[in-house]
Amino acid sequence: MPENTLVLNTEGPETRVAVLEDGKLAEYFMERKRDRGIVGNIYQGKITRVLPGLQAAFVDLGPAVEKAAFLYVGEILGADGHGGFADDEDGKPRRRKRPPSQKIEDLVKPNQKQLVQIVKDPIGMKGARVTGYISLPGRYGVLMPAVDHVGVSRRIGDDKERKRLRDIINDVRPKGMGFIARTAAEGAEDQEVRDDVSFLSRLWTEISARKAKQKKPGLVYADLDPVLRSIRDLLRPDTKEVVIDSEEQYERTRKFVGAFLPRYVERIKHYQGRRPIFDHYGVEPALRTALGRKVPLESGGHLVIDQGEALTAVDVNTGSFVGRDDLEKTVTANNLEACTEIASQLRLRNIGGIIVLDFVDMEKSENRKQVWEAFNKALEADRSRCNVTRLSELGLIEMTRKRTRESLNQLLNEQCPTCHGRGSIRSTTTIANEVLREIRRLGAAVDATTITVECSPAVAGLIQTYEREYIDALEKKFHKMVEIKSTTELRPQEYKVGGVSNIVEEPKKYGKRGKRGSSGKGGKNGKSSRGGRGRGSSRRSGKKSADSSSEKRADASGSTAADAGDGQSVKAAEPAAAASSSGTEKPAAKKPAAKKPAAKKPAAKKPAAKKAAAKKPAAKKPAAKKAAPKKAAAKKPAAKKAAAKKPAAKKPAAKKPAAKKSAAKKPAAKKAAPKKAAAKTR
Repeated sequence: MPENTLVLNTEGPETRVAVLEDGKLAEYFMERKRDRGIVGNIYQGKITRVLPGLQAAFVDLGPAVEKAAFLYVGEILGADGHGGFADDEDGKPRRRKRPPSQKIEDLVKPNQKQLVQIVKDPIGMKGARVTGYISLPGRYGVLMPAVDHVGVSRRIGDDKERKRLRDIINDVRPKGMGFIARTAAEGAEDQEVRDDVSFLSRLWTEISARKAKQKKPGLVYADLDPVLRSIRDLLRPDTKEVVIDSEEQYERTRKFVGAFLPRYVERIKHYQGRRPIFDHYGVEPALRTALGRKVPLESGGHLVIDQGEALTAVDVNTGSFVGRDDLEKTVTANNLEACTEIASQLRLRNIGGIIVLDFVDMEKSENRKQVWEAFNKALEADRSRCNVTRLSELGLIEMTRKRTRESLNQLLNEQCPTCHGRGSIRSTTTIANEVLREIRRLGAAVDATTITVECSPAVAGLIQTYEREYIDALEKKFHKMVEIKSTTELRPQEYKVGGVSNIVEEPKKYGKRGKRGSSGKGGKNGKSSRGGRGRGSSRRSGKKSADSSSEKRADASGSTAADAGDGQSVKAAEPAAAASSSGTEKPAAKKPAAKKPAAKKPAAKKPAAKKAAAKKPAAKKPAAKKAAPKKAAAKKPAAKKAAAKKPAAKKPAAKKPAAKKSAAKKPAAKKAAPKKAAAKTR
């Protein structure tokens, strides 16, 4: 194995540990003082919920742990009727995957106390994962108080050494307890292994005493801090040196190593350089590369690593590597180089779970086999357990890697507040078109004279430059001004669209000018006027007008006559001007103008006009009133004649009740009146 160096940066609020193999960063561990990991800690827990559907339970670990821990039925003592353990590669105990013989509802109940150990830190929204099978790791082995089993790490291949270690452990271990020798025990002196087993046995006795005294859920035993834990787990015979930048931690580490690993005391060194220790050993640049998505290969190819929620995908590309003469050889050489780099990136980034590797396609099966064997060999240096499938014809390898803590990406990065972890946002053009649609939607829905848009500078510039014509069209359509404001306070995909209402004063202004009338909304009181925009708006409020009684229509024609002229078109305004020019009294001037809308009805329905003309003898006075406007609509000279005989028209105006009475007595006139009113609203 290559020589390695442990570099410990303990200054500041973080404790950082870097493992360098042949001068290259291989593993990285980091723990913040205010956010320490809890893997390996032992808690007195309380069962809060039992879920038979999942065959699991939730465990309260006390106030120090925010989320309830997850306990699977197979991790409860006695669930499978035995303590089936297999030896892991590094000597750590590993449960055999056997189906439990009992159900969880028969093993635990709510509010029951349960001693558990953390095997996986809380990650994201998930709580910690715990087990009832307690294990106490030491330098040379792992003590398992509840399992009567002796094992040796699979990395120790010498049969004589394996037998020697088994004999030592069997002589020292307490009855009924299990012990697994770690890889570090290979070549260790007999007394060192004995001392390690004795120390762990005494530690378990102390933990049992604490458990008996503790009544509430909480911490019973905390594992070593990052500095001492890294010495215990990472200091190996091939370790060249351990360099620490803090004098306090240096002295503390030397005492610990002197007590448990005296032969390694001289390898502990204090770094006193002026540069930061990680800069001196080139760790910082390697970390920045490890956080990137693209990893270059020496030959010119590269890897692309994408970490998702369900799995991690690694894509191998030849890049600028073109080889020499044969495509198959070029592709195979690129894939072989990628195998080593992928294995090292998985360790460095601490990527766990399901991993899919996409190698460049190879036609020959022997080349695929060669790449698969090279990848498995590269994984031998990984301390985490990996399961690898065969390389498929498509060039894919599916594998799993045990995940016990957060990955490097989760540890050092956080979700992007702009894209929320998707890695991309909507384009500027897409946002600009959304803003235009929102303006169109708001223009038809709100009572406002100005629509204000606040958006990012890029979106505002695009709208002002390329979509000004459409904005002008919307302003003309809805008679609202659109104001685009650029602000740097909003992110690229954010915008605000709102209406500012100032509509109270607008009808008066338009009424004086006589351009478009006060009927932008069908009149302020729901009364619409003919001509111009008034006609379109009367359709919008037509239901209200059509449902009005004949009396209301008569009053409206009298009270809004002056306002009606404001919304008339140019053609209809000429007769009104002629009518208002003659006569001195205002009531006389108002009547012809108010009844001009009725004058258009004969043009639409001439037969109805003839009927009314035929029945003149029956209702002389009302018919005379209505006939004059009809003639005015048909022939202008007739309209002038009617204007000249205004004194005669005054009498019915003064006696409005009489007009109502005569309308009530004569059914023929009654029928004609609703028809005219309907035409008026249209």
